[in-house]
Amino acid sequence: MHDIDLRLKHQELKLEEMDPQVEEARQKLDFFRKGKASRLGEYLDDPENAQRLFDPKAGPEESAPLRGQLLTRLLDRLEQYEMLFHVLASYEVRPIASEYCPPLHLQQLRRALVSKDELKQVERVIKQVPAKKLSLRTIEEVSRRIQRYSREEMKEFVLRFAGDFFRLHRDLRDAEHLTAGMERINLVTTEKARELSRMNNRLYECVLPEEARPEQDNVISHVIIKADVRGSTRMTQDLLSRGLNPASHFSLNLHEPVKKLLDRYDAKKVFIEGDAIILAIFETESSIAYARPVAKACILSRQILAVCNSYNERASSSDLPALELGLGVAFQGDAPTYWVDGDSRIMISKALNLSDRLSGCAKLAKRMLAKQKTHFSVFQFLNTMEGASAEELDEFLVRYNMNGIELNDEGFQKLSEEISLDTIETKFDMSWGKQNVTLFYGEVPLGESVELLVIRKAFARQLLPDGKVGRATEHCYYEVCTGPALYDLVAALIRTNQAAALVSQRA
Repeated sequence: MHDIDLRLKHQELKLEEMDPQVEEARQKLDFFRKGKASRLGEYLDDPENAQRLFDPKAGPEESAPLRGQLLTRLLDRLEQYEMLFHVLASYEVRPIASEYCPPLHLQQLRRALVSKDELKQVERVIKQVPAKKLSLRTIEEVSRRIQRYSREEMKEFVLRFAGDFFRLHRDLRDAEHLTAGMERINLVTTEKARELSRMNNRLYECVLPEEARPEQDNVISHVIIKADVRGSTRMTQDLLSRGLNPASHFSLNLHEPVKKLLDRYDAKKVFIEGDAIILAIFETESSIAYARPVAKACILSRQILAVCNSYNERASSSDLPALELGLGVAFQGDAPTYWVDGDSRIMISKALNLSDRLSGCAKLAKRMLAKQKTHFSVFQFLNTMEGASAEELDEFLVRYNMNGIELNDEGFQKLSEEISLDTIETKFDMSWGKQNVTLFYGEVPLGESVELLVIRKAFARQLLPDGKVGRATEHCYYEVCTGPALYDLVAALIRTNQAAALVSQRA
């Protein structure tokens, strides 16, 4: 017994070790079975395949004997499972169904053509309805005819049954699809639900022509701009200590000047608070050819920073606290959704969360770059392990955004579709030394004028354990440049290129 127990424990350990392999094999088998059932289901959904399989008279003559054999095998299989006479009865019951149904049920009448026990039950039912003067004679004649069918006659019925079975399989599939589609439809019964569905482009209205509203210009994409005010709590306390009203201070020096810019860039206010301004620019079906929402968002963000810088120049002479902003521009290639709280519409969008992260500035990065002097205001540092996924990388990013504008990757791709972008590479001083910088530039049409836009593509640098900056990683980010020297450099380059092109044409 002791020896057997040891052997048993050994085998149990081996089973535990093989358990992952067994589970993997079971999953593969399940996947294979589902794939096979799916392919078989698609084949059974075409009634014409019944003729291709079983009809000797259909298709090429050289394969007619094979189809004849398959038809014979199908007949034998139905006979083996005692289904053949039920199939024959299903077709023969049609001419007499109107006579006996009611009082008989259709399936009950069909079974009576095959089973003597069911025939006796039918006889008892008929006797309970003497007024209809029904007789078993017709049923018995049809039953005897079914029993006398020749082999060839049975094959004709089996071939017909195969086509009907395929057709039934297709109709059941269509019914399942229809049911699934109907379950996704929700009939709206309240005005509030109707307005919410219409707001999110999920309302399908079947109304009379005179009841129809003007066609709505549906939103197909949108850009969110978030301007985050740094140290608003400290500024509020400072202003209160001087006897100043923080609300009017922020309103007069930031919110009101920004509000005056919105119409020029087709921007809408999502909401404005003391320490944040969140704006949106929408691209609709009718404006897709000329909206340029990302380009406008970038220019508007620069104008918001210009408002901030203008205030800071005045504040330095008045001994008022300076404004520090961080802006995030996030593009999303579909419409936002909304939910309603009373009379207020509340936007739900991934771009909202992303713009919040893009506008952020970590205290660690602010301390590291406090004394740096460069032409750029957005940097990223990465403290992570090798092999982390793209979603995980964002958790390890240390962002620096001090009076800068960061644009998401999807937004840059959209911008490159909206305007023509050229590129240059040049060296600039960074806090860790000179570095090659890639600049993209292009002109944005705004009314009768154009605005120059410069974007820097950069890569997050490693953050070493001792707080020093390491090598560049593969994680890229985009900064909307605001430094005047950069724009002077790019403008000079454009003029040089234009002059060179003019000389070339004259030559």
